[in-house]
Amino acid sequence: MILEDYGPTSVPLSQGWLAMMLSEVQSSIKKSNDKGTSQPKSDNVKTLINNANIASAAQVANQLSSAVVNLAAKQLGIASNSGDASPLADFLSLEPLAGPFKNLKKDNLPKLDAADSALATLKGIKALTEVCAEDSVCQDMIVDFGILCLLRRFLLGDDYEKLAAIEAYDASSRAHEGKERISNVDGEPAISDVNDPASVRVPPTAHIRKHAAQLLTILSLLPKVKKVITADETWCRWLDDCANGRIPGCSDLKMQSYARAALLNIFCNDQPNERFESGSGGPSDGGVKNYSNLCPRYDDMIFLINSHLPHWKCPKETDQQEAFSKEISLVTSADTEDGTKSLNDSNCSISNNSTKSNLDANFPPLDIVFVHGLRGGPYKTWRIAEEKSSTSSTLVEKIDEEAGKLGTFWPGEWLSSDFPEARMFTLKYKTNLTQWSGASLPLQEVSSMLLEKLVAAGIGNRPIVFVTHSMGGLVVKQILHKAKEERFDNLVKNTIGIVFYSCPHFGSKLADMPWRMGFVLRPAPTIGELRSGSSRLIELNDYIRHLHKKGVLDVLSFCETKVTPIVEGYGGWAFRTEIVPIESAYPGFGELVVLESTDHINSCKPVSRLDPSYTETLKFLQKLKACHA
Repeated sequence: MILEDYGPTSVPLSQGWLAMMLSEVQSSIKKSNDKGTSQPKSDNVKTLINNANIASAAQVANQLSSAVVNLAAKQLGIASNSGDASPLADFLSLEPLAGPFKNLKKDNLPKLDAADSALATLKGIKALTEVCAEDSVCQDMIVDFGILCLLRRFLLGDDYEKLAAIEAYDASSRAHEGKERISNVDGEPAISDVNDPASVRVPPTAHIRKHAAQLLTILSLLPKVKKVITADETWCRWLDDCANGRIPGCSDLKMQSYARAALLNIFCNDQPNERFESGSGGPSDGGVKNYSNLCPRYDDMIFLINSHLPHWKCPKETDQQEAFSKEISLVTSADTEDGTKSLNDSNCSISNNSTKSNLDANFPPLDIVFVHGLRGGPYKTWRIAEEKSSTSSTLVEKIDEEAGKLGTFWPGEWLSSDFPEARMFTLKYKTNLTQWSGASLPLQEVSSMLLEKLVAAGIGNRPIVFVTHSMGGLVVKQILHKAKEERFDNLVKNTIGIVFYSCPHFGSKLADMPWRMGFVLRPAPTIGELRSGSSRLIELNDYIRHLHKKGVLDVLSFCETKVTPIVEGYGGWAFRTEIVPIESAYPGFGELVVLESTDHINSCKPVSRLDPSYTETLKFLQKLKACHA
């Protein structure tokens, strides 16, 4: 109620609340780790990531605390030695605000505007999400701390916009007064930028909303969170409007997906009472829990493409569980002796009668899942390109940031209209080329984690096609191999096709660089797994070859033909290489398309609807659809 009543002037309260929450969570995790009660079961890489997240959370909590105190001082005109006169005095005396408040200097208040304050809040939400994403204890803790109240305020409120508007108005007033004082005086100095309304920076409120929606999506799997949000009609309506693109300033595709995923999680009522933790309750040690009899569970690693489409609508009926179950009903298929379905017939590699479904006629019969590669992303990897080769000579980690500047997300804008017979997803996972960019999980860790997310989301219960770029193809191969080991036969049987854009089936030249170059770049563990001749890569390829030979799935591969800049040198010199040569890009089976004058980064970025990198994929999907009609 305080946040509602006081509007933008309550920002120090919401920020302070967030800082206290982040500090408590960080402290709790650290104490738990020190006692040895919550030691990670994974390898050293995951431990490094967890420790880095905890350390970052502590640093962000301190920065956020300083922002709270500085904003309170600016708004109320207080200092540490006059704090007793402030209604915020008791609040600011709490940890972790007490230290910055005590050290606040009355005669030298730091400059802080709405943009600075909003940026501190953004960092706080991101740090809290990183720490709690896979920690159910942490999630319960922040829910009990009242995180839902804050998330609702960040999503539905406009406090930072109003703060910026107040600052612009004040600056305009000061500028007007200054002009009146010097209107008849020559030689006076120019008015300070502080008095210029144009100098007021725009706070990153869209990013705050996006990351608040991400955290909400993670928490929406908790029963007590569902209970709160389902009782809040205004919040539910806002989420639906956001998912449909009807909220001004909420045009970000990730945010729209988060909003729809949260609603789908909230309105499905057969979730288990406790969140499943990887490694317990699965079919084997380190296994993945079977969610096949539950409603789909979407978290922040699975994005729903075109969240406004009818097949993503939340069920409205009182028997919503039954209605929703019909939409994801299990695909039945004829099985071969070893449990995989045969897809061969005389005309195409996919059998016409291999799959039958009781899905609604208006519900797409096929799922398409996009999986990015090294340094890629769920959306940026799949943009259209201005040209098919990278012109900038810089570290390869940065190239994908520059490619596809036009910003068109072709799966959502082109493929959804040219091929409306599918639900489409795009996955996110953290991956780095070098250790300088931070730790990232090895291939098997990433694949196991994504397998759990896919199974929980019900992906694999219907015919599915994976569209992959670079290492994303290896991730999918490992996912299918792991699914076989964990006896998730539906995912293997229902995977009817894979598209590989520049996939290093037999290794990458990037991993084969001289050791001194590797010393400079400090390659991440995933790069080490891409060395030519890797026995693991050969094993994975043999497994997919086996499925293709039996007619279980079809394969389409694309090959790059131009070198990609890797490292920039002095005087415009650059080290360039063909990251995935044709002998590695072709797995030895299926179709192969050689993309002329195309480098590694842009092999999955068509320049137009007539580009072979798009048309051949569309034809491939249409063929699979025809074979499953």
